[in-house]
Amino acid sequence: MVTVRIDQPGDAEGADDAVGSADDPGAANRPRVAKGHGELDGPGTAESGGSRGSRDGAITGDSDSDSASQVRVDRVVEHRASVDAAYRAYAIDQAYEKVRDIERATVTPAMKRIEAEDPERHLAGLENRLKGKDRLAEKVDYHLKSNPDLSYDQGCAKVKDAIRYTFVYSDDHYTSGVKADTERLADGFELIDLRNLWHAAEYKGINTRWRVPESHQIFEVQFHTCASFDAKQFTHEAYEKIRDPATPRDERDKFQEFQCQVSAEIPIPQEVSDIRDYP
Repeated sequence: MVTVRIDQPGDAEGADDAVGSADDPGAANRPRVAKGHGELDGPGTAESGGSRGSRDGAITGDSDSDSASQVRVDRVVEHRASVDAAYRAYAIDQAYEKVRDIERATVTPAMKRIEAEDPERHLAGLENRLKGKDRLAEKVDYHLKSNPDLSYDQGCAKVKDAIRYTFVYSDDHYTSGVKADTERLADGFELIDLRNLWHAAEYKGINTRWRVPESHQIFEVQFHTCASFDAKQFTHEAYEKIRDPATPRDERDKFQEFQCQVSAEIPIPQEVSDIRDYP
């Protein structure tokens, strides 16, 4: 005997599960599950656990992809930094060699010729005429930050004391000697700066800067008496501390006071105020 079920309204989707169907007599004994309330007919439906697994996998896959992309970006950035550092080191080496060639071939021979013209004074500290490469690189970086279009050669040319010299005179020969030597220097180089600092509290002397016409390389020449040169050497460590940004303000004040005390003891050459600043 076949039992026939009459579905109630809303049970259309359950027709295949009719109680006592001919194909499945035991269907009437199985609990029925309403669809659309979070329960599932099986894998692959829109709300199935399998779909959640697929979405979780997609999210995980996206995360892995993002991580891999970030790793690639980090590697590119690291490689670029390495390339830039290598180029900078190479460029600094080349620029430093160029400065050294100018010093050896042009400036130092001229300075020695000038020194030979007057036995009343001499070049002091000639072994320090070329600034160290590391310190030069720091100053070049400073110029490139403010003007990134400069080449390293041009940056080196702008370092005012990449090449430097010091003439030392007796007190009574100082003013006339400085005047004569600046004229001799002007015969082959271009004067771009002269600062008469004998009136300054922390430092005594005359500092000048010159340009080599062919290369535009700048170099420095200082003019000192024996006393002002000794004071400069004696206070050099204090000077380095003063210009170091890491030095606390109170310590910097003490170093400046120390420089003033030392400089106050230096005799002022006669008529030195006749040497005017330039420009």
